[in-house]
Amino acid sequence: MPFSQLLFRYSWRPYQQRVLDAVHSHLADKRLHIVAAPGAGKTSLGLEVFRLLQKNTLVMSPTRVIRDQWLLRLSDFSGQNSQFPPCWVSTDIRAPGVLTSVTYQALHWQLAGTASKDSSESESESDSETEAAETEPQALDNTEVECLISALQQHHIGVLILDEAHHLTNEWWRVLDALSSEMPELVLVSLTATPPYDAQSHNWQRYEQLCGPVDEEISVPELVKAGTLCPHQDYVWTEAISESQQQQFAAHDDKVVALCDSLFVQAEFNRLLAQHKWLNSTISARDILPAPELAAALLAFLAARQQHLPLGLLQILDFQPRDILKLDRRNWQILLQAVLFSADFAADKQQQEYIAGLRRQLSASQLLYKRELLLQTNPQLQRALALNPAKITACVKIHQLEYRLRQSSLRQVILTDYIRDEQLATGTDSGEPSLGAWPVFQALSQATETVPAMALLTGRLSLLPTALVTKLAAELQQLKLTASAFPAAAQYSKLSGPLNQQTSLFTLLLNRGQIQLLVGTRALLGEGWDAPVVNSLILATSVGSFMLTNQMRGRAIRLDNNVPDKASSIWHLLAVDTRSFYGLQDLQDLARRFDTFVGLSERKSSIESGFARLKATELEKLPDSKRQVELIRTSNQTMRSRLQQFSQLQQRWQQALTLDHQAQVAPGVSSEKIPAIRWFHTAKTFKYLLAQLMLLVVMGSALSLHMARAGLSIMLAAFMLCVVGGMLYLLPTTVRTVKILLRHLPIDGSLKQIGMALTEALCQTGHISTPFRRLKVSTVELECGNVFLALQGSTFYESSLFADCLHEILAPIDNPRYLVIRAGSFWGMARDDYHAVPQRLAVTKEQAAIFYRCWSKYVGPGDLIYCRSDSGRDNLLKARMQAFSSVFKPGAKRQDRWL
Repeated sequence: MPFSQLLFRYSWRPYQQRVLDAVHSHLADKRLHIVAAPGAGKTSLGLEVFRLLQKNTLVMSPTRVIRDQWLLRLSDFSGQNSQFPPCWVSTDIRAPGVLTSVTYQALHWQLAGTASKDSSESESESDSETEAAETEPQALDNTEVECLISALQQHHIGVLILDEAHHLTNEWWRVLDALSSEMPELVLVSLTATPPYDAQSHNWQRYEQLCGPVDEEISVPELVKAGTLCPHQDYVWTEAISESQQQQFAAHDDKVVALCDSLFVQAEFNRLLAQHKWLNSTISARDILPAPELAAALLAFLAARQQHLPLGLLQILDFQPRDILKLDRRNWQILLQAVLFSADFAADKQQQEYIAGLRRQLSASQLLYKRELLLQTNPQLQRALALNPAKITACVKIHQLEYRLRQSSLRQVILTDYIRDEQLATGTDSGEPSLGAWPVFQALSQATETVPAMALLTGRLSLLPTALVTKLAAELQQLKLTASAFPAAAQYSKLSGPLNQQTSLFTLLLNRGQIQLLVGTRALLGEGWDAPVVNSLILATSVGSFMLTNQMRGRAIRLDNNVPDKASSIWHLLAVDTRSFYGLQDLQDLARRFDTFVGLSERKSSIESGFARLKATELEKLPDSKRQVELIRTSNQTMRSRLQQFSQLQQRWQQALTLDHQAQVAPGVSSEKIPAIRWFHTAKTFKYLLAQLMLLVVMGSALSLHMARAGLSIMLAAFMLCVVGGMLYLLPTTVRTVKILLRHLPIDGSLKQIGMALTEALCQTGHISTPFRRLKVSTVELECGNVFLALQGSTFYESSLFADCLHEILAPIDNPRYLVIRAGSFWGMARDDYHAVPQRLAVTKEQAAIFYRCWSKYVGPGDLIYCRSDSGRDNLLKARMQAFSSVFKPGAKRQDRWL
């Protein structure tokens, strides 16, 4: 066996050693899940795990480039004179070795028995007009799964390593579930730089169920601090869409407004809503619970029409008239969606005919596509913003800005989703082009101030300056690449030949500086491609997922050993139209993307996630302002000024990172303060003390009057004795009440008490194994007024679990098994307050009871409600309705910070 011959020839970095020291403790569940930022040495860590476990191992990767990296990295574990590659490695599952490295796609072909000489040749090299990079690799059918299980068992493979595990969703889960069921002793190691944090909750749960919870994370700030990644900053460049496109957006808005205005006064539509059973019969929480948003929308419609509000519906929703929402586009969407597709509104033939006619009308107006109503969202307009031609102009402006600043040191990459070279093939002018690699390259080549050396690299169109091609004639011949004239760009030549050779050549030219600007597609360069010299990246893409955004950001933050003071800029593009309801969708999508990766804050010296860290004040004002042109100009000027200070990024990062030697990215929650709880305890304390005082006075007075015959002095003594005795008897309860009040008085008091209750409950139920005395709930007051909470002194998994559970407690109520209710009011100062018992602690009644006891100890008294009972459903409905109320606006959000 080769394991005795393997030894890593270099020293492990501290963050790598931290992960390796904990490997065996994490493998109790046969799962190891490591999140490591680009540059963390993920492949080397995986090979060390292979060496430590000493079992035959199968590695699966998304591309051939990454597959080969596993074999190349083995040289770091072997002697300099050792045979390479070793005889015990393989790239074919049909003839596996001690270490077998294959791609997901090649696995499919090999098991199907149809593998070509290199069936995975085109896996990472396709660049069609599809969202290929966002789809998962082709999964195995049932026969292929059986073949895979048989091969793993026959060759005694004990470890399965999933590289870039974020690619595995949906059908691949089925495959790996089958593997786990048939081979319970199989160790599953999942490695990724970008877990799907922003996936829908059920998809994240399935991903976590497959890979296990994240055991260790090596973050970007940790690597910057260690000198493995370079300092960097994100910037946003904004452009207004053209006048013609503004008219297109306005036309759609006008159609929606006209529809809503027409239906609002239409007698038949009003009669249809008025006949809904929730407005006319006795109802219960069981009836409304599946769609509480519809009940809120019905009330919004009645209130807008100034019609009678059904008291029964208000009571069951726990709504006051002030809680009723405005009849905005969101509520129109909910109402019409229910009218069109809910059986509750099709009670008789006349109603059915009216609804059928309404559907035809909406379809003809392009406001209904199949069963999707397009009032609040419109994928077509959203895509028009994401791929807007205005972003081509933005690419030119950003490039010119960077070139003026960096001059010969500029190494810039522009990534797009598509090539958009159809016009070259047809020769037909189709008007203003959408965002794509060729239109961006063409605009740059025609601009007055651009670098003299730029290139285009895509799956079917690659261009190099003709002057450079002449110099490279010998290299091109050696690489079997040919050059030909390209009439559409006179100074450039088109290259043809193997795409992997083209990619290697263009990367080499970029590293040498013979190319300063490379325009390409993310399918080719967005993942797995490595060029450490890149110091400026423009993301001219429409992707909305954190996973792909972070993969692309990783192209610019690699350390360049030849440029120790490298500082990179990462540009995000926005197309906006403040006059349209949909015109800020691009901004909203970008803000969501920023929630899931950390970076340097422009607000103060800190490292955190979230769009607010950019301090894009002008962009934040756009939704409520009519000064679109002025705000866009000011925002771009702000970004331009910040870029001028890029030489200070190194110092600013070090200042933000210098907390203590053990600091790292901590998962946590940013939340609005909860004054309601503090005021509740203040009121409750005074109420309790007042009640005690009144009771003692009454008792003392009664006894004193009874003893009045014995004389005034005896009466006063008896009265004082009653008061003092009563106070001493009730003193422990009074002290506890005042103690709870004092805990809630600081700014972060109530939130910290909730964090303490959660921490002790997780410890008592065994979800956190670190002793409670070593744990600390840290709070940081943010500039926006929110409070950030995180658990310190624990493992990364435990901190992440704490953050997830805390977010469940503070977020709007969804459908929990148990609720904690702080009920009642005092002089109108409070109202029922609902918090979900986290899912991890709601599995059994016993664990929920432990959480409730901890809640009572730290936060204060309340009631534990089981939501699956009839009475529990009433409370659950009221809790869910608070999410729709205009009075109660939740502000909790998952966030990561350097602590």
